[in-house]
Amino acid sequence: MEETKKEYNSFNLILFAWKWRKPLIIVCLAAAVLSFGFSTRWFIRPRFKSTAVIYAPRTNSLSKILLNEENYNERLDIKAYAIEEETEQMMQILNSRDIKDALVKKFNLIDYYGIDTTKKAWKSKLYKTIENNVAIKRTEFGAIAIHVAAWEPEMAANMANEITAQLDITKNRIEHERATAAYEILKKQLSEIEAELLRIDDSLAVVMSHGIFDYESQSERVMQQYAIAVGQGNNAAVQRLEKELEKLATWGPLYVELRDHQYNFREYEFLCKSKMMNAKVDMESNMPVKFVVEKAVPADKKAYPKKSIITLVSTVSAFILAFIILLIIENVKNAAKPKEDE
Repeated sequence: MEETKKEYNSFNLILFAWKWRKPLIIVCLAAAVLSFGFSTRWFIRPRFKSTAVIYAPRTNSLSKILLNEENYNERLDIKAYAIEEETEQMMQILNSRDIKDALVKKFNLIDYYGIDTTKKAWKSKLYKTIENNVAIKRTEFGAIAIHVAAWEPEMAANMANEITAQLDITKNRIEHERATAAYEILKKQLSEIEAELLRIDDSLAVVMSHGIFDYESQSERVMQQYAIAVGQGNNAAVQRLEKELEKLATWGPLYVELRDHQYNFREYEFLCKSKMMNAKVDMESNMPVKFVVEKAVPADKKAYPKKSIITLVSTVSAFILAFIILLIIENVKNAAKPKEDE
């Protein structure tokens, strides 16, 4: 029963639309003509869109790539593409304020977007306008697409390519700052290590001035000679060797301690110099931080407005609105008829 009622209601709507077909057709035609006319360049300034596509590398540390002495590591392969983590980090940099400021300065976006700097919160309006015209999105293949819309196709392409260029500048600057800080810390640490080594060398020189050059081998040799002298009953040799043993007992432990400290600090010195070399390579390098898959080129047709879509949406909306208004008018008339008959 309900199904029959629904079919009946739907059929009534079709009959109603047919009854009012002329006004509905006029409204739709008027909406189509007006929407098409108002979507022309005389009323809506057309915008063009350009896209650059890039991939993030797995690592940008030139020192790790060139100075790696370990076995093959995919992460340190200069040709390896990034995974999700590196891509997300790069997208964060692409959306940073530094890159937006570089675009504002190079392309004079304050005048281009007509921003009135005398008004309050003009900076917020400027950056909001940039965000509305620049979209950084991740593609289904893990790349990063940089979409830029502008009123001129050349402007859109130049801005997209400039963003990819600023990515190198910004990321290298950040990494150079960290590498420089690391280099200065290591340089200070190396200076302290070298000062400690000089102190140890001076102390060892004092110990060696007492005839201690190799505690283990000297102790072994003196003990052998002492045993022989005791066995032979050579008292003079025994007394001389006892003095040697006493000297070894006095200065030997200090010699061993200083020698071990010297060895450890030599290891620290080597490690520190190695890390300084790595930091210096990163500090002085200007390696590209992305793989450019597709450079942005000027578009040959506008991206907005889409006349067909605007016309279609406007026509359908006008039809629905007119249909609803006519339904309301018809229901009001039908509701008023019984009262008139009474």
